[in-house]
Amino acid sequence: MRVGLLNEGSHGPDQTLGERWAEVIGEALVAEEAGFDFWGTGEQHFLKGPASFSSPEVVHGFLAARTERMRFRPMSVNLLPYNHPVRIAEQIATLDVLSGGRAELGGARSNNAWTLEAFGIDAAATRGYRDEALRLIAAAWTRDPFSFDGETWQVAERTLVPRPVQKPHPPIAISATGIDSHRDAGRIGIGVMTGNTSAGWEYAQACVDAYKQAITTADPITGHLNDSLGIFSTAVCCAPTRAQARREAQHVAFEWMELMVKIYTRLSEKSDDYAYLGNIRKVEDRIHDIDYLIECSPYITMGTPEDFVERGRRLFEMGADEWILRVDGMSHEAHVRTLRLLGDEVLPELQGLRRT
Repeated sequence: MRVGLLNEGSHGPDQTLGERWAEVIGEALVAEEAGFDFWGTGEQHFLKGPASFSSPEVVHGFLAARTERMRFRPMSVNLLPYNHPVRIAEQIATLDVLSGGRAELGGARSNNAWTLEAFGIDAAATRGYRDEALRLIAAAWTRDPFSFDGETWQVAERTLVPRPVQKPHPPIAISATGIDSHRDAGRIGIGVMTGNTSAGWEYAQACVDAYKQAITTADPITGHLNDSLGIFSTAVCCAPTRAQARREAQHVAFEWMELMVKIYTRLSEKSDDYAYLGNIRKVEDRIHDIDYLIECSPYITMGTPEDFVERGRRLFEMGADEWILRVDGMSHEAHVRTLRLLGDEVLPELQGLRRT
């Protein structure tokens, strides 16, 4: 089982972006030393405190020059018209060259109405944009020369420069919060990263099962199969005691759940394609009950190293190949301690898990 990290540069009003970003870089270097498999930040716009990185390609390139082993995956690039797919293909290929083959692509159609409205994107059109962008990126990475004639993008015959150094190409995965999106990923033979599972363990298992079933009859979009499934946890804190973990991170859980309820409810009303996001209303009246949030799903995860090993094993038994942890929003000291504890006591256990 692979274990990765998500950091979005969350910061409070008393801290400048420069100060928080310097901490993030330091935390990523600790993660490299601790043995995490991959690291990434998302592409978020206009969110201020909770997430401050709008240009993941710059952040990943900066960190690639400071590290030697850890892989880098944006979680996730918005596959929408304001990001031309050829530019995404070029950026990931550039990162792949400069990092010595440590780049991956995580993409998404966006689950943030605030972003979609700002860029004038119709929520009902995002699935089509995502699927076409993936086909164009696949063409750019697997054919030389390549061309493309789609509804949104058209590219005359050209050679992509640079080309990735990984063979056959950097792994591709998409972030997904809906069961249909898990099926979509499986059908085209790419990886998936299961997002907000706050609707419960049964919902998380349904997402896993949908992907695993679809991947069995995949028609890989690049000609090469990536059958990896990762599950996100947010408000992540590892401490010597459960009480300390809750004390240091419960505010992160409450703030994040408040934001998710606001964003997801708003988007669920924009398009039938996002109606499933309204499921978050099931937990709306308990988003300040930390014990419930921890127990009801894998989405909020905090506790001792033993708790993390137990939960990681449960996710592996459900079918997950990766566990992606969002260690962000606490103090820098709590972040570093969490990373070191996970590296010392949790990663060796989980990274040793193998399918029989």
